[in-house]
Amino acid sequence: NELKKANTKIDYVKLEKMLKTQVKPINAQNKEDVLNLIDNNFKNNFTPNYYNFLPIKEVKQILGNNIKNIKLNEEFICVKVLEKDEFILKSLNLNANQIKQLNNYNFQEKIISFRYNFIDEIIKQCVTKESKKVYGYSKLDKIFLNKFLALPIFFLIIFSIFFLTFSSVGNIVSNFLNLILNNFIINPTMNLLNKITSSLFILSFVENGIFSVLTTLISFLPQIVLLFLFLSILEDTGYLSRLAFMFEDLFSKIGLNGKIIFTLLMGFGCNTTAVLTSRTLEDKNSKIKVAMLSSYMSCSAKIPLYSVILGAFFSNNIFLIVFLYFLGVLIAILTSVVLEKTVLKSKDNGFIMEMPAYRFPSFKRIFKIILFNVKEFILRVGSVLFTFSIIVWVLQSFTLSFKFITNPKTETSILLSLGSLLSPIFAPLGFNNAGATACLICGIVAKEIIVSSMSIINNVNIDGGVDALSKTLTNVLSNIYFTPISAFSYLIFSLLYLPCLSTISVYITEIGKKWTFFAILIQFVSAYLITFIFYRFLILFNGLNFLSIFISLLIIALIVICLLKAKKIIKTPKFTCFNCKKCNKSCSNNNR
Repeated sequence: NELKKANTKIDYVKLEKMLKTQVKPINAQNKEDVLNLIDNNFKNNFTPNYYNFLPIKEVKQILGNNIKNIKLNEEFICVKVLEKDEFILKSLNLNANQIKQLNNYNFQEKIISFRYNFIDEIIKQCVTKESKKVYGYSKLDKIFLNKFLALPIFFLIIFSIFFLTFSSVGNIVSNFLNLILNNFIINPTMNLLNKITSSLFILSFVENGIFSVLTTLISFLPQIVLLFLFLSILEDTGYLSRLAFMFEDLFSKIGLNGKIIFTLLMGFGCNTTAVLTSRTLEDKNSKIKVAMLSSYMSCSAKIPLYSVILGAFFSNNIFLIVFLYFLGVLIAILTSVVLEKTVLKSKDNGFIMEMPAYRFPSFKRIFKIILFNVKEFILRVGSVLFTFSIIVWVLQSFTLSFKFITNPKTETSILLSLGSLLSPIFAPLGFNNAGATACLICGIVAKEIIVSSMSIINNVNIDGGVDALSKTLTNVLSNIYFTPISAFSYLIFSLLYLPCLSTISVYITEIGKKWTFFAILIQFVSAYLITFIFYRFLILFNGLNFLSIFISLLIIALIVICLLKAKKIIKTPKFTCFNCKKCNKSCSNNNR
């Protein structure tokens, strides 16, 4: 279809001769075409002619028996070794002497040149175009990629997505599902249990240990669905690739490229998945940086916490939600700048990307993506929520002497005892609260269980849903209590403080233990410092509103600019020439 629109024809017979294998044109969106392609038994013994100009025999001799570690074509392995492919080199398990010998071969640029010349020759002989129209070009790009309109349009799109997800459609559907859940499942079950038994242990376990998980899942499922829906539409229409192109100049200045926009947006869904996208980067330092930046994004697991606290104190102010998302991106970029200037200097990488044509989204494909992600969310998050909510319930329901708590006012749970021990650390951030600290500890396991932990610690009646939990956070008699300023401070720290265990495990696999420890350390320190700065500024303004936050950011930016300017002045002092006798201008010239 795309070829027909571009008036482009491919000579498949000639292409088969050149590639020495069968060639089947398909529509990748058509399931039958794809299945027919899979069912075909293709035989491909083709070797590109430029392989003859590469030292493949020499590389094969150096690799020796190591080449058998990978079940791939041996010539292909040798070419990937010459390209310095990180995955292949790691899989070969080479010794120091082999690595030293291979370092003498610098063929990366030559292989790129050979490969593209080979592709150009195929296109020249097999592809004919009846028009000069460039694939992917559209008149819409004059609007979406306009140097004045591109950013405002981007911010408008993102703001609209957040508004629909968190403030209008998402909330309405969430409340409706909550009502059905309470009226048809929770209330009838609890009424039945009350008739069967009067055991506080059983009733508390079912209500706070099991149904709290179900309430949390159902309450925030609409937001998850909407977020994945809009991200899929952005990708399907071709706009996501335009974003990568649009932000290339900005990211190139901090040692990255436009590709990371995919990682950042993926991070809004799941930080763990976003970290995995870093493996597509060729430069090792860039890969480490991008992996580290992923966990600064507001993943879908943080949505419940935003909804509960913003609903309690700020009437679900959409500006504050947008602010939190962009704060994560801003801190990620600033962290990248610091790393680029210090320990993780990136190599110059060219950015090559195909700009797809604008397409009307395939709702069948989008539905499948949403269905897959929702299924993954329920299975992964649901299992994590259920497992650790039970553990949190045990820690909250028993004292240190392992006695079941019947009077929370006079008896202190294991969880609150642990929170009390660590809570002084967070006093400078405004939430010196044992319950709030205990929830942060639970959040290290998975961000999803922060809200369910709050419900258990504050003994929230699940009939009231999220609104009931939000109200307890404003009550000074609750185990977890905030003021508007401390609540916002808690949100900022929760956004930035530490990745979850699943993300940490992927860190170890992708970037190693040393950089994983460094990433965790730098993230906690930066979260603490940034939260402290915001908290102090908000106290200084004696209130919390969007204008206060905006002014605070302007002041912080001004202070940073002044510090940088002062550093430049001190580093490069300027001297005035007084035209002394026998002046040779050397005094001023040497210091300019």
